[in-house]
Amino acid sequence: MTDPQNSDFERPTLWQILCFSTGTEVDRTNNRYFTWWCIAWALAIVGSTWLIKNLEGLPAIFAWLLALAPNLLAIGALFSYLRLLRMTDEMQRRIHIEGLAMGFGAGWLFAIGYLVFEAAGAPQLSLTGMILVLTGGWMLGTGLAVRRYL
Repeated sequence: MTDPQNSDFERPTLWQILCFSTGTEVDRTNNRYFTWWCIAWALAIVGSTWLIKNLEGLPAIFAWLLALAPNLLAIGALFSYLRLLRMTDEMQRRIHIEGLAMGFGAGWLFAIGYLVFEAAGAPQLSLTGMILVLTGGWMLGTGLAVRRYL
């Protein structure tokens, strides 16, 4: 990291912060692999769900295999993220860990807090809502850490 007083210092652009495209070329390459795994995972979830709901007479074994397929891509995404964390330098690792901590913390607080809202009559929390809170907290935490440290 360069001294901010130095004229050579460049703050990351908003695009770099949003895409987490900071660090070395190896970091950016590993992040791209992780991103592509996640995109493939998301498309597999949408495709599998659509096929299971819309293919009438689909044998149960094929429905279960279709339901399993996105999880295999999720494992690929997990291992690509672990590779990213293991190969990056200490600063990038710290940024990612802070993002994960923020996501976990936001999810934990939301889940526990929502239990009280449910007791007060709020509708039951859907798993999708919980996943959105975890993911949003992770993205926000990582973006704030990028802004703080770079």
